[in-house]
Amino acid sequence: MLIDHRYRFSNDYFSGGMGQVLNCDDLVLERQVAIKFMPGDINRRRINDEVSALFKMRSKNVVQLYDVLEFKGELGIVMEYISGDDLLQICTAPATLREFIKLLWQIASGIADIHQTGIIHRDIKPNNMKIDPEGLVKIFDFGLARDAVNGAATLGFVGTPGFAAPELYGYAVHFTPAVDTYAFGATALFIGARSLPNELTMGPPLPLQQNYFQRLAWPLSQDVSETLASCLNPAATLRPEMSHVRDVLAKHLLQGRHRALVVYNGNPSFLDASNKSVLLDLPTLGSVEICYNDFDFVVTATSGQVFVNNRAVFIGFKLPGACVVALGGPEHGSRRRYITFDLSHPEIVL
Repeated sequence: MLIDHRYRFSNDYFSGGMGQVLNCDDLVLERQVAIKFMPGDINRRRINDEVSALFKMRSKNVVQLYDVLEFKGELGIVMEYISGDDLLQICTAPATLREFIKLLWQIASGIADIHQTGIIHRDIKPNNMKIDPEGLVKIFDFGLARDAVNGAATLGFVGTPGFAAPELYGYAVHFTPAVDTYAFGATALFIGARSLPNELTMGPPLPLQQNYFQRLAWPLSQDVSETLASCLNPAATLRPEMSHVRDVLAKHLLQGRHRALVVYNGNPSFLDASNKSVLLDLPTLGSVEICYNDFDFVVTATSGQVFVNNRAVFIGFKLPGACVVALGGPEHGSRRRYITFDLSHPEIVL
């Protein structure tokens, strides 16, 4: 069967609750594609919403839209073909802590990109994600996507029990991008434990009685465990931005690989895994010791007056990516000394 004069159906398809996805060969560009059809007028809006969302997306972790067509009176969307199993299948389960963190980082990156585009996915779950042959996670199925505008709402429950946020249950439902954050938290817990706790399977879900991320097979660091658990906060406003979740996970994937350039009196030096500390000292005015702990650059000792971007520092202060360290207060005028601190951001290699 030839669709739209160029897509040859390979007799391989997937049927879901709302339609079919046909695996086809693009005879023009000589590549495999997936064509999604959702029959009936009631589903045409969902197809249109999915097309609208995917046309806006530019993310390596989101399935790519290629074309839109009409076949036998039904609207179809032509998408990137992703072979293999979705993340609901046991064969995709990570075997190590690093694989787990890397998988979650990719999912968080994709959702952060979706939110950056101004879209709420509304159906984040393991079986709406696949890993392509290059090892990239691809998020798909934007049939429930909506623009992230103030007052986004729907009538009745829309979502997947176990992964749907508590605010999605009800009659007149208002929602924000935080529903995707909640679904990410549930997805992360499922990927790590291969099941969901009873609290999440209720409708609506109940607050977690404990931090289940601390009970996984791998020992998560406190900041990762607490960040993932905070995604499942019953209060939508208390859930973190997905860009923050992405950055916390990235920091652990880059353990020991960060590097900072410190320039003092025109003399450059580097802080990294091989040179973990530096002492910046201006007698009688101020001094500060900065150490690299494989994750962050942290103030470990200070005396006198020391400021970072005009904020007084303290022991345990984490330096931001780029900043100016000042020794001495403003009242010392020209006697003050300034040190530039620039943190490089190495690329995560999958």
